[in-house]
Amino acid sequence: MRVIYRGDLDGTVCAAMLLELDLCDELVQVHPQDMQHGRVEVTNEDIICNLPYHQNCHMWFDHHTSELSRVDFPTDYDGIARISPSAARLVFEYFEAEHSVLQKYEELIYEIDLFDGGILNLEQVKNPQGPLMLAFLLDPRTALGFVHDFSISNFQWSTQIPELLTMYSVEEILDMPDTAERVSKYRESEESSAAFYAENSHLDGNVIVCDLRDKEIPVANRFLIYMLPEFVKGNISVRIADGKKREFNTISVGHSIFNRTSRVDAAKLCGEYGGGGHMTAAACQVSLEESDRILIQVIEACKI
Repeated sequence: MRVIYRGDLDGTVCAAMLLELDLCDELVQVHPQDMQHGRVEVTNEDIICNLPYHQNCHMWFDHHTSELSRVDFPTDYDGIARISPSAARLVFEYFEAEHSVLQKYEELIYEIDLFDGGILNLEQVKNPQGPLMLAFLLDPRTALGFVHDFSISNFQWSTQIPELLTMYSVEEILDMPDTAERVSKYRESEESSAAFYAENSHLDGNVIVCDLRDKEIPVANRFLIYMLPEFVKGNISVRIADGKKREFNTISVGHSIFNRTSRVDAAKLCGEYGGGGHMTAAACQVSLEESDRILIQVIEACKI
């Protein structure tokens, strides 16, 4: 059996639990847009976690509102797909009654619920510890994937984490050399990253606009922008950045976790352009030719 999962902490813990139960012998980390656009071959030997549904799969676990509201939402599948703080909680709920070994993940899943929901205070964002630090390191938006002087690539490192979680605590994993050097890079980048986002962002009404195209994106957590003094009045951010190989652009929409007044459904908005996510955080991929037009439309849609 194969597990196809998203490489953030939520998907990673889903994969770890399924490894723990000996329900898979291969892990495949993919991007949600690759699933949506049919770039991933899926068979009835696959369990999909924290990613869009595929009709060929054996089981499916997901909590993204963009998937739950799709017009062709499946009526017959194994697994759980519903509103939940995390996909990992759904995997836990599905298997825990008959597999008490999963109880060791319960505290970690609680932390994932907080992280995925952006239910963090200022100190937790400024100085993450334990599971929150691991969550930021695994979050693609932290941009560690753009750092090429680590001992091993970020993809190689992240794909080891599910198996490591079956054997070690989060604190032990954070102390391992390959993880520790990422923690160091994260810490040492904080000041310069704040300056970078201040320079490359502006406030348009209530919308924090970050245009990172053709820029070398620094290592920083995705909530940093909401802490900067220039943008505390903003309640939602719209970020545009280069996509893979600069063949397209990615537009991300996210509610501020400190100024929680936005009523915009980010998943619905990004869904209009082929993307998806949650009400408070979503993204879409757009062509280079359409990027400027769509960016303006998304910014205007966020001014409510």
